[in-house]
Amino acid sequence: MKKNMLTFVFAVGTLIFSTQLSAQENPLSVGFKAGTGLSNYRLGGDMKSLKSKMSFGGSAGVFIKYDLSPNFAVQSGIDVYYNTSKLESLTDKSSDKLKSFGVEIPLYGIVQGELGSGKAFIGAGPYAGYGISTKLDGVNLYKKNNGTGTTMNRFDYGVGGIVGYDFDKNWQINASYKFGLADLHKGKGGSMKNQGASIGIAYKF
Repeated sequence: MKKNMLTFVFAVGTLIFSTQLSAQENPLSVGFKAGTGLSNYRLGGDMKSLKSKMSFGGSAGVFIKYDLSPNFAVQSGIDVYYNTSKLESLTDKSSDKLKSFGVEIPLYGIVQGELGSGKAFIGAGPYAGYGISTKLDGVNLYKKNNGTGTTMNRFDYGVGGIVGYDFDKNWQINASYKFGLADLHKGKGGSMKNQGASIGIAYKF
């Protein structure tokens, strides 16, 4: 009886292990992604006299995903973005468009599961960014202008989330949101923090 029980347990364990192994046969995937979205800045302190209105932008990049199990994965990559936001004065209603160009590296922990003929997923994690150019009325705010110091910090960081659906082994749709924690404004008494939402598509290899 004990021998039969041990044989049964061993057979079940072997079956589970082989199922997990086949599911994880190719746990690593890479791909390209592109999207469009809206972004603006959360303003505080002395900058509350301005309002940052959301405007359209876009991004493109590559990503790498590693399935730790059928239901959990980690994903990272690099995105090149172009964001715009309209800064409007609350006193005289004058406005200028802020145009930003840079790169971001997100890192998501992802929970995923079968849904219909594909796979749904949701994830969250930190991101870090580096601004290459941010211009207001043609002036690059990362550089010294007319003998004055720089106005904005290049380095950004924060947290973000992503949700999406894999239609098959290759195509995916997703939506993401980022919430910046770094104060990008160098001036004293004011604060300027990034935020944005986007939708996109991806192709995995």
